[in-house]
Amino acid sequence: VFLGGTIHDVAQVVGAGYSMSHETGDTATLVKLVRVALLLPVIAFAAALARRYEAQAGASEGTRPPLLPWFAVAFFVLVAVHSAQVLPAAVIDAGQSASQACLVASMAAIGLKTHLKEIVTVGWKPVALMVAETVFLAVLVAAALRLGWV
Repeated sequence: VFLGGTIHDVAQVVGAGYSMSHETGDTATLVKLVRVALLLPVIAFAAALARRYEAQAGASEGTRPPLLPWFAVAFFVLVAVHSAQVLPAAVIDAGQSASQACLVASMAAIGLKTHLKEIVTVGWKPVALMVAETVFLAVLVAAALRLGWV
């Protein structure tokens, strides 16, 4: 639960969890995917607030982005379809294999395009924000575990 609740990247959660045990990997992945699924209502709420603010400020409508990004909607639809158990096992297995292959390819691509020099040029503020966010999540999840909320 702690791994899935605190690590930012799905692939890192999977790697960290399964490196400990199969059960830990399953739990960490589930917790992380619940966090990802909860992004949908948070994104919708934030977008609605932003649109409301724009309307009150008298901003022109122009070309606004969609209320929800397509990947978030696609994730929700896939979760709903899988949860309804309407797909044959072969389709689910093929989807899981494709998902794993895409995850490996995306992580490799990120690794190949990441250069330490570029990270250093970003400055200390984004790094401090990431550290603060990680500490906040670690304290929040540890407290939830300690208090028996999870």
